[in-house]
Amino acid sequence: MTRSATFFNVGALPDLLDFVGPVSTIFVRQPQVRWTEGNFQFALENPATRIDELSDTGVNRRLDNAETIPDLIARYNGTAGDLSWTLAAMGRQLGYESRLNSGEKLASDDTWGYGLSLAGKWQLANGDMRFMLNQGSALGRYMGLNTFDDGYIDSNGDIDTIAQWGAMLAYQHAWSSQWRSTFALSASAADNPSIGEYASAGQLAKRYESAHANLNWLPHPGLQLGGELIYARKELEDGRSGDLSRLQFAMKYAF
Repeated sequence: MTRSATFFNVGALPDLLDFVGPVSTIFVRQPQVRWTEGNFQFALENPATRIDELSDTGVNRRLDNAETIPDLIARYNGTAGDLSWTLAAMGRQLGYESRLNSGEKLASDDTWGYGLSLAGKWQLANGDMRFMLNQGSALGRYMGLNTFDDGYIDSNGDIDTIAQWGAMLAYQHAWSSQWRSTFALSASAADNPSIGEYASAGQLAKRYESAHANLNWLPHPGLQLGGELIYARKELEDGRSGDLSRLQFAMKYAF
């Protein structure tokens, strides 16, 4: 059993100070069983469902996960000259059971969703270019640390998945042997149900955008000091939005 990533291409993650980085990054580590054959990888991974109940049932109840099949992941690792890339596909079963606080079962459903991710790194003379393109009906918790839900429960008690996409492009440049920078742009969005159908859908996240720029100094092998400027924006389904700016510093010593 391993906890390393299969759907997530760690090599395409930009060299940023922020832990997760771009809003569209596929970023998940979970228990899994994986088989590698040449450039192919196949994995069975720990399932978990994150959904919203948008209809007002008028009943105080809890939602429990009810998956019976692990997440299914297939990945191909390819190279072409200075370009290394991966293409990954995911199939997920989403499931829930609703119960009263007493434990009595009220309703349940399950459905399937999918995700696709193309990611890679292109090595350049004085740096590299890294990219990631993601699309699917249930990327959910796999993208940007739960920026979107996997799906929602409709008025009939059925699970409907939410179409989502994400894109990221980052450029790392070495100014000298001791100075380097990374510049990254990212965006992601979800096709949520309409507010006209479900009034509470207005609180769902609709779109994220982020930009990163940093400067790192490596005065000694293993020692890195750097600063990073981040700008990010979030928009909800009802049109409300907000943004933030952050300046952060970090020091890392590898031994």
